[in-house]
Amino acid sequence: MGLVNSIFATVQFEILRVLTLRRLSVAVIMALFPPTMIFWLQAGGALASPGFIITLFCGMVCLLSLLLWSTSNVYAELEGKSWAFITSRPYGRWSILFGKFLVAFLVSFIISWIALSLCMLVTGDLDFNILNDGKEVPKMQVWLALSGLLFLASMVYAAIFSLLGVLIQRRAMAIAVVFFTVVEVVFAVIPAVVGKFAMSFHMFCLLTHWVGWVPPSAGQDEDANEILQDFLNVYGRQDAWVHLAVIFAMTLLSLSLAAYVICKREYITLEDSQV
Repeated sequence: MGLVNSIFATVQFEILRVLTLRRLSVAVIMALFPPTMIFWLQAGGALASPGFIITLFCGMVCLLSLLLWSTSNVYAELEGKSWAFITSRPYGRWSILFGKFLVAFLVSFIISWIALSLCMLVTGDLDFNILNDGKEVPKMQVWLALSGLLFLASMVYAAIFSLLGVLIQRRAMAIAVVFFTVVEVVFAVIPAVVGKFAMSFHMFCLLTHWVGWVPPSAGQDEDANEILQDFLNVYGRQDAWVHLAVIFAMTLLSLSLAAYVICKREYITLEDSQV
């Protein structure tokens, strides 16, 4: 119970920091960016694939939120000269790791989920043109599926970025951007075993399981459903629970490695580096 109380004390403190005017302003701007862009694209008649655009914009907001709140878990304490106090407390290092992970996960999910919900309201009755073997997909089903994917993305990337923040302090955000670009973008499109290490690949497969395919050209290509079948043939037809298991396993693995490193590693504070 001591560890749990310490983690929740960290969560409470970090939430109070999030509720400052500066951070709230950043959160509001990020949440309003996707629906604003959807509104202008729709008003200009350039919104040909709303499902793809909404997925892209809300995913970007989720990623940016995690970069802001996950990667500085250790460096913020070193810079704030509070690391010595934290390490003197029982379970201090673990409470910082898990407490900041939970806050980053919740804040990123809430911001991206609000952005998604506002996008759904802005689009109104607009056809989403999602490919599902010619079947029409209800808008509520799309909203629930994308909400679930944002939840999973916030969880697993918060864990991965927390691990990077434990391993690398000063440039953790830059390293996280490079990691996401290489692993989650480049590796994900490679039709080989290496592509399975990208969490974006598994979430994309979950999207095809839950609603269908959301490509940029949906509804414009007469052979679009054949393209969907080709994708499934190349990248696999595993059940949804397999992809969910991989995402949860990566979350646990990242947090376990981060917990081990943060307890075993000696960090150099700003005072020590100036000696």
